[in-house]
Amino acid sequence: SATVGVGDTFTIQVSISDAQDLSAWQVDLAFDPSIIQANSIAEGPFMSGFGQTLFTAGVIDNGSGLITLTADSFVDLEPYPSGDGVLAEIEFTALAVGTSALTLSNLFLDFVTPPEEVAVQDGTVTVLAQVPEPGTLALVALATSVLALRRQQNRMDGPEAARRPIG
Repeated sequence: SATVGVGDTFTIQVSISDAQDLSAWQVDLAFDPSIIQANSIAEGPFMSGFGQTLFTAGVIDNGSGLITLTADSFVDLEPYPSGDGVLAEIEFTALAVGTSALTLSNLFLDFVTPPEEVAVQDGTVTVLAQVPEPGTLALVALATSVLALRRQQNRMDGPEAARRPIG
């Protein structure tokens, strides 16, 4: 999940946790194409960190808001990938203000020894009006402080300054 500003390019990670001996996976992802647009899909480091893989980026359809057939297979000698990590990284661009669900479907996980239970957690992307960078916020705060000090200085140097006793 992420919160971004209109026009931002950002990455959503498809991750796995507590995997034991994962040999292959496949997933589709649905999103709202009026709010975000998918640009590219890259293999995450989880599977390839254990050895040779065969990654398929899949098909992006920004008209329907669907990414299909993204898959990866471990094609090396044991040990098979186990643990926590990123399976895929999907780059998006925020198009309009709103919230887009990120819904996983057609999930296929091939484990050497299947787990008793698999839980899937979907995500969301919230797009706000352009979010200023932290450096911009600091400059705005500094400028506001300087203006406030100048106004205070001008009030002190105005007609009342002549009536103030010196010393």
